[in-house]
Order: sequence, then structure tokens, then C-alpha cells
Amino acid sequence: MNILAVLYCYPPLLFPATLCYLKLVTGLRKYGHSVTAVTVDPDSFDLYDENLLDSTLERFLPGGVVNYRVRSWESNPLLKFMKGRGIGREMLYRMFEPKKREWVFPAVRSLKKLDLSSYDLILSCSQPHANHLIGYWLKERTRKPWIAYFSDPWTDNMYTHYRDAKALRYNREWEDRVIGAADVVLFTSEEMLRLVMEKYPRGMARKCGVLPHSFIPEWYGLPGGLMEDPERRRGRLRFVHTGHFYGPRTPLPLFDALGRLRKEVDLEERMEVHCYGLMEEKYRELAREKGLLRFVHLHQPIPYFSSLSAMREADYLLLVDAPLQKGGESVFLPSKLIDYLGSYRPVIGITPEEGASARVLRETGNLVCALESEKEIRACLRRILEGTLAVTPEREGIERYHYLSVTGQLDTLIKER
Repeated sequence: MNILAVLYCYPPLLFPATLCYLKLVTGLRKYGHSVTAVTVDPDSFDLYDENLLDSTLERFLPGGVVNYRVRSWESNPLLKFMKGRGIGREMLYRMFEPKKREWVFPAVRSLKKLDLSSYDLILSCSQPHANHLIGYWLKERTRKPWIAYFSDPWTDNMYTHYRDAKALRYNREWEDRVIGAADVVLFTSEEMLRLVMEKYPRGMARKCGVLPHSFIPEWYGLPGGLMEDPERRRGRLRFVHTGHFYGPRTPLPLFDALGRLRKEVDLEERMEVHCYGLMEEKYRELAREKGLLRFVHLHQPIPYFSSLSAMREADYLLLVDAPLQKGGESVFLPSKLIDYLGSYRPVIGITPEEGASARVLRETGNLVCALESEKEIRACLRRILEGTLAVTPEREGIERYHYLSVTGQLDTLIKER
């Protein structure tokens, strides 16, 4: 089939969504589909950090994909000034909501120039949710089958704060339109599907499904995903965390546990912890105050494929999730966790006990430590260092997240349209 995929994020932009879409498109090509990717022109992206560009990603773009780049209005100096100062946000919220709405206007204008009748199916992916506005417009214009794919909840996201009730209401109106009009609605976790769809009539759930994140074994240098365990280093165990700490997701649970454990065990001789990514200076200072920097190494961000190599070199990988702001289960399935699984190294998840991350960790034979329990995290690390707790990831469970397995599910849905 000839698929028109509204993505926004695409190499060389370095975002979790970029890697997710790159894997998805690579898989679709493997299954013989033609893909036109509608993406933001990186020169017009409102770049706030040079670390968000990674040119090495472009070497892994699958052949035969048409990348239709659209210049966004988001870097327009006047619009940036208005957004920064909040000028006109209440009156002009339809220009700025949902996030990245500034890209929708030029994208639609550009798409009108294409022969849209040549496409068999529309695929819109979020983040950003603004992509689904383009998907909705394409559905209205072409009447072609439309799959809307969500990696985060829209208005149910507990970590998203809207400017006012009007902005929230407007986003909810768009969410209702998108979920109502799409032929298929996909989410990255079953927990997210339950959360989002509980506010809709039960019958609408029949068109919904789960399509998790995936990994590509060849990106780690693992042909077909078959890996011989590398010769393990003697002495200190190597623990690795990749990715940024920001917002509610902080290194505090890990640093607190290490600070206490350091008083009980000579950690400098037993372990080394490597964190690759950005974090606020106050957390670096905290690590210094706790005396952790003798064995905890805080690195700047590294290119994505270098991070995959760092995963393979680890004895254990560390996942630290954000705490829940209210009860219930965590619906977020971090793409980083699936990247971790693709390295076939043991993973220690410091995460809410109930939710997508905890479920996947348990299903793949990895460890779950309650995010709010410093005692549990500390005990887990201590047992690993003492050799009384061994972790062997379950290959069968991990293979469910192989990109050909995941994209195969999407291929089946596409062929049913």
C-alpha cells in the first residue's frame, strides 16, 4: 500500500518520537509498503538545544521513503515573541493549541499541492498531537482509511498543564473529533488505551488497539538479535542510565538509594554508574554532596547509536520513571525501555509498581523496584553487588518488541482496511 504518514519528528531531530517513527517506517518498508513521510523541516524547527540534532541518524533512513519536509511557522520571530510573552494566547489559542499547531497551517497548505488520491491510507502519529489535526483534515478531504497512533495520552496526560480551562476544552474537542473520525486508534500500552477510552462509549473501543514501541537488533550490531554474551569485566559492575532527567522524572530515587548504600558497602570498589544525558545542576550538586561522584559518572548526551553501544557494554541498565501524581497505574511505556530490551542486558526498573513499565519489565524477566521505596531500591542494588540476586532477561518476551513483530501487527491492520 501507499501510505501517507504524518510524523513531524524525523532525523536529524533527536527525540524519542523520531526514533519510534524511524523504526516504524523501516518496518513498513520491510513489509513492502510505500511511505511518504510528512515531517518538519529541521531548519524551521524551534531548536532550543544543539544536542537535539544528531546527523548520524540519517545514515539509517530506509531507502524508498519520500520525505516531504514542511517549513514550520514555529520559529517565526513574531510568533515566538507572542508565545514567550503570552500575548494574545487567550484570544489566539486556536493558533497555538495543541502544541506545535503552528506547523499544521503550512503542512495543510503544502499537502494541498500533492495528488492525495494516490495514497491508500493515512497514518498520523503523536507526539505532537497536532499531527492528528492534519490526519483529520486528510480524512475529511480524501475519505481514505486513517490510523491515529498515540504514544502519550492527550487530555488525560497528568503531566500536561494547559494554560486555562478554555485551552483544555479546545484540546478535548479535538481529541473527540480525532478518536471519533479515525478508522483505527492505536496506543503504545494497554494501560493507556484503558485510560483514554474510559471516557468514550464502550463500542468505540472496538476500533482501538495496542502497538508498542520496538527495537531494531541490527542497530546494536546484533544480527537477527542473536547475541553471545560479551566477556564480562572482573571486579566492578557497570550500571548505565541513558536519557535526560527533566520535569517530574529525576535521579533522586537512585541517588538517595546510592547515598544510603554507600554508608553500608564500599561502592567505589564494587560498582560504577554511568548516566548519559542532561539533568539540572542541582542534581549534579546533590550527587557531589552525597559523595557519589567517586563512582557515579555524569556524562553529557551522546549520539543515539553511541547510547545503544553503551547499553551493550553495561552489566545492568537503569530505568528511572516519573512518579505518579495521583493513584492508579502508570500508562506510559518509555521507548527507552524497549531500547534497553533490545540490548538483551538486564534492566532494573525504578518505576511505579503498577503500570506499563512494570508490566513489561516483569514479562521480560527484569527487575522492578518501587519508585517511592528507597529501601527496596537499596536492597536490590545490594543483593546484586553481593551476587545473591541474578537477572536473566527472557528472550521470548523480549522478541515481542522486535520491530518486525511490532510492524507485522500494523501490517495486518493496514491490509484489513
